[in-house]
Amino acid sequence: MAYDPYVRPNYELGIAASWLGAAGTLGVAWDFLQRPPSLLAIAAGLCAPAILWGARAARRVRRLDRDEVAKIRARDLLKRMRRWPRHAWLGWGFDWTPAHAQRALDYRLSGRKEDLSDAPGKPWIHGMNGGLEEEIRVPLKTLEGHTLLLGTTGSGKTRAFEVLVTQAIHRGDTAILLDPKGDKDLRERMERESRRAGRARDFLFFHPAFPSQSFRINPLQNFNRTTEIASRVASLMPSEGEAGPFKAFAFRSLNLVAQCLVDTGRRPTIRDLRNYIEGGAETLLIRAILAFADRERPGWRAEAAEWFDRAHAGKLRPLEGIPDPEDLAVYHWYRETLARTPAGAEGIDGLLSMVEHNRLHFSKMIASLLPILNMLTSGHLGELLSPDEERVDDPRLILDSSRILSGKYVVYIGLDALSDAMVASAIGAMLLADFASVAGQIYNRDVRAGPVWLFIDEAAEVVNDPFIQILNKGRGAGFQVVMATQTLPDLIARTGDESRARQIVGNCNNLISLRIKDGDTQKFVTETFGKTYVQTLQQNMGTSMQTQNNMAHYTGMNGQSLSYGECELFPQHLLGHLPNFHYIASLAGGRIVKGRLPVFAD
Repeated sequence: MAYDPYVRPNYELGIAASWLGAAGTLGVAWDFLQRPPSLLAIAAGLCAPAILWGARAARRVRRLDRDEVAKIRARDLLKRMRRWPRHAWLGWGFDWTPAHAQRALDYRLSGRKEDLSDAPGKPWIHGMNGGLEEEIRVPLKTLEGHTLLLGTTGSGKTRAFEVLVTQAIHRGDTAILLDPKGDKDLRERMERESRRAGRARDFLFFHPAFPSQSFRINPLQNFNRTTEIASRVASLMPSEGEAGPFKAFAFRSLNLVAQCLVDTGRRPTIRDLRNYIEGGAETLLIRAILAFADRERPGWRAEAAEWFDRAHAGKLRPLEGIPDPEDLAVYHWYRETLARTPAGAEGIDGLLSMVEHNRLHFSKMIASLLPILNMLTSGHLGELLSPDEERVDDPRLILDSSRILSGKYVVYIGLDALSDAMVASAIGAMLLADFASVAGQIYNRDVRAGPVWLFIDEAAEVVNDPFIQILNKGRGAGFQVVMATQTLPDLIARTGDESRARQIVGNCNNLISLRIKDGDTQKFVTETFGKTYVQTLQQNMGTSMQTQNNMAHYTGMNGQSLSYGECELFPQHLLGHLPNFHYIASLAGGRIVKGRLPVFAD
């Protein structure tokens, strides 16, 4: 079966050793031969090329089992960026072709003993090109179709993010990274490269565990309709089983409060929603009525004079939550004259019914909403996610998604999922919804601020419907998503539906796979790469004997046949044997690349 020169013993090493031995023997015996030194020089000159050729060829064959972690300095990466300004650099490697699939199959069947080391994976996979590799450059246009990064724990996903986010920073692009784990090295890399690129002021840091160092952000700041605000919060509620009516009731309550806040000229925050839903919306109702009356009925106070007189005389029915007579007069005037009429306001009418709703029943219907609002507004987290712009004693920066994109910032968002996975998931999902809203505004206005790189580690922790919208339509707004997860079942568990999980990964035109242990994920990756045909060498041997006239006649047969069979272009089992930082990638356009990534040396 040794019909491929890459899968065989290292004959070149023996050739080089033989010529070296011959040269050594010749040198030792020269004194006995008593020949002129010039002839010795000529003989050595004849041996030297053979030794060098054999050593070089032997080294190439030996590189099949090379196991080393490549390192790179940031300045060397910047040199590559200047050399190829319209490309992203993805380490070293080669294009994987059907010939390499053939070699991998032959190597496994050759019975060659593999070198064993403490590092995971089999380095010979990268040696299927005979040790030859080149710089892997991917056109930036190719990455506009989003990228899915798959890999088990410790296989190199974070280091891949380091390489990609460093290049985005030095290109001057907006770079946003959502990191549920909160990797310290990744954060320091982004901050360090921002300083190196002269963008130290652009670096922003958010982490619930470090509130004093974090900037503040309102994830409800950007929206086109108040229903978007209600959707962002209600989407965090459970929806399984009989939770549907409770979720719908909570959505309506959130939307009414948000709508009336906007009508009064205030941008909703999570803390506002909690205050008016948990503590009662009577105060907001009065403010909304006053704003509506001043805007739509300038002479309304003359119309309501009767109700003001009756309120001060104590002749109006009191209402819990509205102790002030002036407010009580406003409430009864609107309720008795404008409510549920064409002259009234739909949002105020809804809030009015919410205020008058049975308190006990209302508290039961929002029982699953209040814990979510409480956990997002408790302690320091409330100050981070519901910033008060009028507070002058807090110097921390207040931003929102729109400002981040227009300012072309470099943003690291740690979610602290190890400490509180539920809160981390809620924050990540709401921020993604905010970015989706901004992407829609950019797309509608056709005003872009340049490429926006959105890196999402452990994507299964935060994916939601708005994130799917970013994948579907974000490209038109300049968004380029690089999302990483360990397995496909992680996404299925998060979305609750395999078809929705495949919808997410199907929106990524590029797939980079590091080492994978999960069988379902391996099958998905190999399906993406497609199939090819490999050669199979079959050897047939046989003997037969015939007896005639007491004479035995022996015949023999020995033959070989070469057949073709279909197999995966990159064998599925090899996905579980890739060394750390090694990957196999399917890029837009059908290019399959086997590569390896470096770690930063500085």
